[in-house]
Amino acid sequence: MGAESQNLLGSSLGDFVDRFRDWIADNRAELAPLLPARADYDARVATAKRLRGLLYDAGWGRIGWPEEFGGHGGTILHRAAMYDELFRAGWGGPVVFEHLEIVAPTLVRYADPEFTRTVLPRFLDGSQPWAQGFSEPEAGSDLASLRTRAELDGSDWVVNGAKIWTSWVGYARWCLALVRTGTAEERHRGLTMIAVDLRSPGVTAGPIRQANGTDELGQVRFDDVRVPPSRIIGDVGGGWRAAMYLLAHERGTLSWVRHCGYRENLTSASKSMSENSDRQVGEAALGLLGVRSAAINLLAREAADRELGPDSAFNKLLTTRTEQTVYNTLRDIDGTRVAIPDGSDAAAVLQQEYLFSRIVTIYGGSQQMQLMTIARHILGLENA
Repeated sequence: MGAESQNLLGSSLGDFVDRFRDWIADNRAELAPLLPARADYDARVATAKRLRGLLYDAGWGRIGWPEEFGGHGGTILHRAAMYDELFRAGWGGPVVFEHLEIVAPTLVRYADPEFTRTVLPRFLDGSQPWAQGFSEPEAGSDLASLRTRAELDGSDWVVNGAKIWTSWVGYARWCLALVRTGTAEERHRGLTMIAVDLRSPGVTAGPIRQANGTDELGQVRFDDVRVPPSRIIGDVGGGWRAAMYLLAHERGTLSWVRHCGYRENLTSASKSMSENSDRQVGEAALGLLGVRSAAINLLAREAADRELGPDSAFNKLLTTRTEQTVYNTLRDIDGTRVAIPDGSDAAAVLQQEYLFSRIVTIYGGSQQMQLMTIARHILGLENA
């Protein structure tokens, strides 16, 4: 471990938190314009990139990632501690870099090491975000039925098809896509994960304007897009395994990041609550404590290099229900501010987040799918 890495990591996780907290305090003036969320989505993404760059240049943005891939060592526990402190300092959230906690662990585990050494630092410094291409126009929750194909032509793979509801594809440089390399009859056994450079000839991407007014989601087409073999993530035909690893992080450890934002919003709103809202705020706070506890267990499992397993489905279910409870509470405490923002960025973002919370039981695997996973793989109900 290098001297810079050791200086940042400290002697313990508590020591690390103290050092990062001190750095935030010492750099408050430079951080101040980069922490609050912007109502304009392009501006929000641009600010998120600048913050990632600042964290990377100071060394903090490399903490929690393997040194062999450009990181400074440490574990997901160090990353979680930094997210916690950033939110406490007024951060509006990772935006396009939410995929850092979903895609990057998958690259570290399954991608060609040389490819990961090339792309991970550019992900960490904010210059090249990633999108995740799973859902298709006729294959949403049923990933095993997807139709986007990749066929070998000489030494390259040629990709054709379409993805939809692709988060941040309009802002990303890379797309981690799940494609079919086998037959349709093979279902999940015929899938492969592949990294596509979105600047490649044959790629067309466009935004999907959401009901909350943001362009987070998009759609992308691949028309004879050539991809070198080094960008296969895992094994040809082994995409399902890599996809389940990725989704376990989306449904599991990512909940730590998301719940920190809910906590700060609820804390802020509770300062103006009436006596009649005590019980509702208490229920939302209890839900947040439950998410925090469940997430900590998954973080510890990830730090010990253990599989997250079906427990991530429980975490996803708990997190989405808590998110809706929190934003319902915020609506009930100050419905006028949520329904008719006062023109400030903070109020506009609150409305955007409230509207987004309506869909959280669908994306990343629907609530019904999570319930089935819990019934079958945690409760052992074979006929569920």
